[in-house]
Amino acid sequence: MNWMRQISSDKILVGLVAVIVVGMSFIYLGKGPVDPAQSMQAKSDQTNVPVTSTKIGMLEKELESKLQTNILMMTGVGKVQVSVSFMTGLRNEYARNNNVTKRTNKETDKTGGTRETTEITENNQVVMPSGSSQPVMVLEDRPEIAGVLVIAEGARDPKVREGIHSAVQTLLNIPSARITVVPMGEG
Repeated sequence: MNWMRQISSDKILVGLVAVIVVGMSFIYLGKGPVDPAQSMQAKSDQTNVPVTSTKIGMLEKELESKLQTNILMMTGVGKVQVSVSFMTGLRNEYARNNNVTKRTNKETDKTGGTRETTEITENNQVVMPSGSSQPVMVLEDRPEIAGVLVIAEGARDPKVREGIHSAVQTLLNIPSARITVVPMGEG
């Protein structure tokens, strides 16, 4: 009876090891291509995905920097931190070549009856300059600004705070409600 328990516990141990080995092989095989060229292609595909968000982020940083530079020149402001967030993304319109072709066909049968058919074909293609892979851009519209936060040392003074608020509103042409100016903390 004792030897049966030992055999069944050995079988359980072997079965458990086999399950672990099979599980590990599934994990290893599920990681993707082992070929370095395929692996590099997969990595480059992943890094190219957030191009739009990178452009938006760069645009936000550029705008923050310009605002900060202008606000720093104002009297009594002191240190400044500016944050800008966009409500929408970049919007681009491209030139299109629109062609509409209308063809009418009139048929008369043996009994004198007539049948008229009209075929309309529309072709709406983006204009690509010869030798270029980029389409012709007609309009590039900046994103709409959701809000601006300005943290400034001098914002404790109501006149300085109002001056900062007015400057941001004038520079960005946005409603007053989208701008917040607060004093910088001491910490």
